[in-house]
Amino acid sequence: MGHVAGSALSELAEELGTTSRALVAIAIDSVGAAPVEVTVAQHRLLVLLAAHGPQSIGAIAARMGVNPSNATRHCDRLERLGLLARRRSPEDARVVRVEISGAGTRLLDAVMARRREDIVQVLERMGLADAAALTAAFRAFNDAAQELSRDQWREPS
Repeated sequence: MGHVAGSALSELAEELGTTSRALVAIAIDSVGAAPVEVTVAQHRLLVLLAAHGPQSIGAIAARMGVNPSNATRHCDRLERLGLLARRRSPEDARVVRVEISGAGTRLLDAVMARRREDIVQVLERMGLADAAALTAAFRAFNDAAQELSRDQWREPS
């Protein structure tokens, strides 16, 4: 990579850093508006379950980048709140699978609706051409980051 390309990437990374702060603020505000109080990490765990289906504690811990005991504590609290359930795997009774509950799905829906409203307010302050260009750029970014869009999430079983 040449100096010009490196400089352009550095400038882009700086802009995306600023964007990420704005999006994190919107995300934290939307999680704070959830019908049940959950942390950002617990919300992320529910998103992982909704997007990828039932998983073991080990798989959840790996996806979240935390140790299994940390993931277990999050799951314990979310289970007490009725937002997820633990079930024995039909294939191997020694394996416990964690899955999102209907209440957990409703919480995600409420958080995402609030987040969408906040993002629409920002987009309304942009020109239509800039907003369209941003959509295409974010689609490419999300693909590169391997983040699934809501319509790509697993259907509940």
